[in-house]
Amino acid sequence: MRSNRGGTILDVACGTGRFTIPLAERGFDITGVDITPEMLGAAEQKAEHLGVHVNWVHADARQFELGRKFRFIFTTGNSFQHFLDRESVDGLLSTIHRHLDQDGVFAFETRNPILSRLTADSNIENDGGTWVDKDGYFCSSMYRRSYEHKTQLEHYVFTDRRWKDESDVSETVQPFALRYFFPQELESVLYYNGFELEEMYGNFELSSFQASSPLMVCVCRKRL
Repeated sequence: MRSNRGGTILDVACGTGRFTIPLAERGFDITGVDITPEMLGAAEQKAEHLGVHVNWVHADARQFELGRKFRFIFTTGNSFQHFLDRESVDGLLSTIHRHLDQDGVFAFETRNPILSRLTADSNIENDGGTWVDKDGYFCSSMYRRSYEHKTQLEHYVFTDRRWKDESDVSETVQPFALRYFFPQELESVLYYNGFELEEMYGNFELSSFQASSPLMVCVCRKRL
């Protein structure tokens, strides 16, 4: 029998249910939302195998409507950084605000933008290693990383190769980007989207936030 202890929970950008499923196993009434069907399919299979119930929803986090409110909403895995422009961030926060109980809590984390790290080793090719896959093909991965100060985007370009001999090499090039927010900027973005930033921690051990902290772990409520 499911328990309603602690109220309802919404996991935004839940992926394959890494955190959704353990919470469901503990008896929480939880909903997981993700935009990628393949990830939701894997999450559903895992939940079914474990015999736990989760409300899985395929939707864009910037514009879904579930018709209910939640006591606790979270997004983790640095998913907040995948919303790259103002419209996307505002859409995400508007959706979360609309689904959060008046006394509910919204929590998320994002990487702390330490400029010395972001600007180091820009556009240097990094070796991701070589391995043999289950079909006996050799595989390799390389990537380049750069930081664009104007947009506060960290850009990656991944190049993956797969071959059995040098005469037959397939190559896939995949761009990828992450958005960074500075602490005061982040607090302002939350404020103008109807949230009050109650706490900002520097890691998941809830240490106080410092300039060198790896993360900004944020706990928010609706602004009165």
